[in-house]
Amino acid sequence: MQQIADSIRHSIRNNHLKSYVYSYPSKRSYKSLHNIGITEIWHTGDRGPASIYIHIPFCRYRCTYCTLFLTTQHTEDIIQNYVDKICEQIKFYAKYTGRKTVASVYFGGGTPTILNEKQFGQIFSSIQHGFPNIASSAELCVEGSPDSMSEELLDFLKSQGVNRISMGIQTMDSAELKASGRPYPVSTTISAVENIRKRFENFNLDLIYGLSGQTYESWQNSLRHIVSSGPVTISLYPAISRPLTAIHKQQRLHPERYIDDQTKYAIYDSNVEFMQMNGYRQESFTRFTRLPENSSAYAQETSDFLGVPMIGIGAGARSYNGKYHYSFDYAVDLNEVGKAIEDYLNLEITEHSMVRYGIVLDAYEERLRYFILSLTLNQLSGTYYSSQFGRNLYSDFLDVIDALEADGCIEPPSNDKIRLTRKGYKYSNLVAHHLFSNHVKTLEERYVPR
Repeated sequence: MQQIADSIRHSIRNNHLKSYVYSYPSKRSYKSLHNIGITEIWHTGDRGPASIYIHIPFCRYRCTYCTLFLTTQHTEDIIQNYVDKICEQIKFYAKYTGRKTVASVYFGGGTPTILNEKQFGQIFSSIQHGFPNIASSAELCVEGSPDSMSEELLDFLKSQGVNRISMGIQTMDSAELKASGRPYPVSTTISAVENIRKRFENFNLDLIYGLSGQTYESWQNSLRHIVSSGPVTISLYPAISRPLTAIHKQQRLHPERYIDDQTKYAIYDSNVEFMQMNGYRQESFTRFTRLPENSSAYAQETSDFLGVPMIGIGAGARSYNGKYHYSFDYAVDLNEVGKAIEDYLNLEITEHSMVRYGIVLDAYEERLRYFILSLTLNQLSGTYYSSQFGRNLYSDFLDVIDALEADGCIEPPSNDKIRLTRKGYKYSNLVAHHLFSNHVKTLEERYVPR
């Protein structure tokens, strides 16, 4: 642990910027699983809470910074066949998990709003029949893009119980939109935001800083515009260059068009000031919200990080329950994704075919997962840790906690909670990456992007 603490200090001093931690372990650590079936992972009759994630991998275009599991090569028949397969998978899972209380349903992608009303209705009907115990407080969220947020679709989603919309805007600058691979005008974004605002109190808008050719002034203009539209939540992501993305190649050819990590951190600092001045509280490195302190701006992620089981539906969805984390094959390259979707559509759904790739965590990894993810969300609790694992949080992670406090990343522990300072939020993803176990780091290093 002391070595980890020293490496964290070194990275903070050098302003290293790591990618946003949205899971642990990530799919890059997954490998083939054998002889593990659904009945081993999910216990029939369990009424505990669970979240449902629906993965829709279809997009009209691929943005230059995107590493999501998606395809732009699809037909109406392929999309409908995919929806049919999703409903088949929901029905299958319901036999094992249908008595659980559904805490949240999230449609991610891809671009889920590429589906039409009939297709959304088909999926919602399958969920309601298979999982009748949807909590009255459940968050039902759909992601989408500005060029697919029609008034008619939004009205239909609201009629189905959707109570949160999340839309990736990324920029309000025409040149930056074009350079990012988005073929629509800024006016389309303005109309989409207005369509959402009229229908949903709870909505999130994403922006990205560090795009090709973006200046500090153009970034500030985008941010001011979005804040003025009044979303409950705004997520601000630094552009990260990853293998197989267009910007990964562009940065090597035209580095002058991109800002460095130190400049991104400077923009981050100004973002925090600006958001707080406009009534937003910080919930994570990326997320700012006007919701009160005791509520979550993104319920599914919060539940996920606290260990609430996830039922993943679709070709790119991740599932987990306790020590079992699994999915289908993972890819980024369009040809590889196309093959994976074809395999999914042709799959005979059985107890063992659902569990193809993944990782089985040991007891230490389960504890580490809670520590890493809860720290990034400012939700780390000694009492919760003890109730889940029967151990003392401070004994298990004393060196790291002491190092983070000494470096000013957390407040002095009190009242059971470990709270991030402003500096702690800033470097929370960096800290999280350093806390990855040697086993998971080795698996990720061996992963070959495809």
